[in-house]
Amino acid sequence: MRRVGIAVAGLLILAMTSPRASADENSRSLVFQLRFTGLVATASWTTCPEPEIGDVCVDTDVLAFDSATREGKLRDRGPTLRTFTFVYRVVGGEFGTVLVAEWFGGTETAAVSGTPRLTRATADGTVPVLLCSVFDPAAGFACPDEVAVDLSWTGAGALTRLAEHDVARNEFRLENTWTRGWQRTATVSGSLGDTVLGTLSAAELLRVRQGEVVVQHPVP
Repeated sequence: MRRVGIAVAGLLILAMTSPRASADENSRSLVFQLRFTGLVATASWTTCPEPEIGDVCVDTDVLAFDSATREGKLRDRGPTLRTFTFVYRVVGGEFGTVLVAEWFGGTETAAVSGTPRLTRATADGTVPVLLCSVFDPAAGFACPDEVAVDLSWTGAGALTRLAEHDVARNEFRLENTWTRGWQRTATVSGSLGDTVLGTLSAAELLRVRQGEVVVQHPVP
């Protein structure tokens, strides 16, 4: 099945923004700096928890943020809500599945909030669809204009500490990334407009501080 990869380290920052290069005044090196602080609520559903050949399946993913980001000297604070939907046919064999349609949306005007210890979170807003492709019109799927999100998360698992740090370097590049905070699994209730969500396959609440610094040295 097609699924949005949601990793704790790195991808939360990329889901919010993209790096902006700034030249170091004392050298020709380029420095990229990103910071992320706040709440993250994620959820994934599938209409095919046990897919069989011939099934047409819908996988849906939601990312909700109430956070502050800093990119160099630029700062931004507020909610962000993103949805991803993949429709595919199970064919088996070498390919496994064939994509039927997909659409993605995002907004920064939704209401997203959560409790400090991740016992509960909510996301409410209308998400405009920004990208949509229908590869098999005969399957009966069309591009929606928007997705109405009304979701509530309830913490279900144990509160787990996060402490991750990774440094990668070579002669021309240094990458330093870290994540600190808390996470727990969750249950989710609510709706995404007319989307048939099916079975909840994963849900999580996180409250984290993340950072990424990349230094790109000039190639001789």
